Amino acid sequence: MTPKINKIKLLINKIFIIYVIFMAYSHAEQNNKENETLYQIKMILVSHNASNYTEKNDMQMKSKYLEKKHVNLSNNNCLVDNDNTCIKYDNEYKLETFNSYIEILSKEKDISIISHLEWVQKITGGNNIKIKGGYDYSNEVFENNLQINDIDILSSGKITKYEGFINITKNKFYTLNLKLFERVKVKSERLFSDDQLILKEYNISQKIKINKMTYIDRDNFGLIVKAIKISSN
Repeated sequence: MTPKINKIKLLINKIFIIYVIFMAYSHAEQNNKENETLYQIKMILVSHNASNYTEKNDMQMKSKYLEKKHVNLSNNNCLVDNDNTCIKYDNEYKLETFNSYIEILSKEKDISIISHLEWVQKITGGNNIKIKGGYDYSNEVFENNLQINDIDILSSGKITKYEGFINITKNKFYTLNLKLFERVKVKSERLFSDDQLILKEYNISQKIKINKMTYIDRDNFGLIVKAIKISSN
């Protein structure tokens, strides 16, 4: 092989290496920008079944409540930081809210608002936001007016009808992930026996589009979600 051909091959190799480095840097720079982008997530969980009772066969009797590492929102439209806490977001006043939807939904007789949460986050955080609301069974449980066959269906604090976690992530697509537990009562078949409290687990994973409203509907509840890209640091 002649020296001239060797030089050409060496030049081609150098060009290829420079190209690979440039593409890797560009991809990393794009990822870094995406990592720094902030999103506002808004959600409303509603119930369209006022009854706290169900037929025994309708529920999964073996479901257990599983706590996850999560964020408790102290105030709506706070910023979820790297320590999984929600701090004040300085540009909160610039954000649009779901408050007008809450006003409309609160006038509907057949709908109950379970939870209204809004927060700001980086999309790569994978933060689990805690949802908790609906009918409170606590007094009935503490006063032994409800039969609990499996204590693992309970959690700490109030024993509410709905409890769970929501997060929004982006890999190839923006994805909403919802783990929601629903507690309901089964009427006792015996005259002087207490009703039984049982639990059903829902695991929902659905692609969403940024700046578009998403509605997820299940037997007893519905979830309204909107994610908006708001800024880059």
